Amino acid sequence: MEFFSIFKKNRNVQNIHVTERKQNILNAAAAAVAFSDEGEHETARSMIDRTKGNHTILMIVNGDNFSQTLNDYALEMAKRLDYDLMALHVTEAPLSLSEEKRETAISAFRKSCMKNVRALQKKAEKIGVSVSSVIECGNQDDVVAKLHVQYPGMRYVLTEPDPDIVRSDDGHAAIPVFDLGSFQPSAA
Repeated sequence: MEFFSIFKKNRNVQNIHVTERKQNILNAAAAAVAFSDEGEHETARSMIDRTKGNHTILMIVNGDNFSQTLNDYALEMAKRLDYDLMALHVTEAPLSLSEEKRETAISAFRKSCMKNVRALQKKAEKIGVSVSSVIECGNQDDVVAKLHVQYPGMRYVLTEPDPDIVRSDDGHAAIPVFDLGSFQPSAA
């Protein structure tokens, strides 16, 4: 019986609390000064203030509607990590239209996106996740880069799985997750 006593919880052990690793402010300041000297003031500001958008997951939706798989995964991830969720609806389609048709298409796109975001927000409210949305017309990479400058503390980016992989895998595919924790925008 003495053998099993080593597995009993030792009541004299202190609880260990893990906190987030502190950012080295001197290294960040030195890098920010270098960017500022080169005229990259937005990049310099974003390197110093990493609190805006802290604990946020960006869910990229190419178009106005997202898959149920991405929706469920994003909500579960945000709930488990205690993060906020930001849904980015982005499209380039209206930009190729004539100016008269472009405004109508953008308006219809925004209306459809808002309807889908409201449905997502209702689901998120039930599980205690905060959801915001951004609706943009433009190049997806440019929009994500702009958002990363606006919200430098944004940590994860989720996207839809490749449709070809989903079809070949009988509807099952992993959600691509990108970690922006060490991402620094390019100075070029």
